[in-house]
Amino acid sequence: MPVQKNSLNPYLEVVTGSIIYGTIGVFLDKIQNMSTGSILFSRLFFGLCMIFVYLLLNRGLGQLKPHKNKRYLLLLGLLNAITGICYFSSIRYSGVSVAVLLLYTAPVYVNLFAPSILGEHSNSNSVLPLLLAITGVLLIARPGEILGHAGPEFQKGLLFGLLSGLSFGANIITIRYLRDDYSGIAQTFWLIGISLLFMLPAALSTPTTVFVKNLDILLLFSLTITFAAIIYLIGISGIRAQTGSILALVEPVSGIFFDVTVLKNPLYISTFLGCVFILTAAYVISKRDKVGLK
Repeated sequence: MPVQKNSLNPYLEVVTGSIIYGTIGVFLDKIQNMSTGSILFSRLFFGLCMIFVYLLLNRGLGQLKPHKNKRYLLLLGLLNAITGICYFSSIRYSGVSVAVLLLYTAPVYVNLFAPSILGEHSNSNSVLPLLLAITGVLLIARPGEILGHAGPEFQKGLLFGLLSGLSFGANIITIRYLRDDYSGIAQTFWLIGISLLFMLPAALSTPTTVFVKNLDILLLFSLTITFAAIIYLIGISGIRAQTGSILALVEPVSGIFFDVTVLKNPLYISTFLGCVFILTAAYVISKRDKVGLK
């Protein structure tokens, strides 16, 4: 997918998509009596329909045809399903703070493996923003306050959280690997379509009355997050995987903003400082990469 030199559009797309992703908590708060798997299936299903209709109206269905690297499309969907299941399982067993912290260990894996897998040169300029971003996430999660409550359930949450971070990092690398073969919207379509297969059992177990009751919010949820997924994938296809993984750390900042302003949960000083660190990391990495393109 061609990217114009010296263009900030890919960075803005990744950041914008990450900000919109931060509204997930608000939507989940509004959905009643549905399991995590059922909610994910509904969101993915409606999102897939929206993408199909959009491409049909714009005569773009041809770009969905699998050609090169078909097995990586399957991998993309599998990784997306694993990330979602593990992330929400981590929330269930260890709480949101720990789950977010472990999910966003993804940049560590990306920076470790992207150079060898994608042939990207290891960039020393990524070290400072990476450290800033990880420090920010640690401050937001406040691990010192929650490690004292460790137990069997908490340890399950840690395991699921670590797996979510690993699969999320692998997903970022896979998206970047496929950038020359499939457009962002094509990757989104296959990512969603394959993930649906893994969520189907949970959807079939949901009573029809419960589904109908939540239909309006599920539709809005799907529209919003699908739009975020498309612009995020388009953006991350046009920048280095290591850069994209760090820019994506804007999502927890966004999530906290909506948590405080919409859901009216308290804002801690450590949370505010963590947001500052993450936003600084995103700014530094985007400026340095832009200079490198010149």
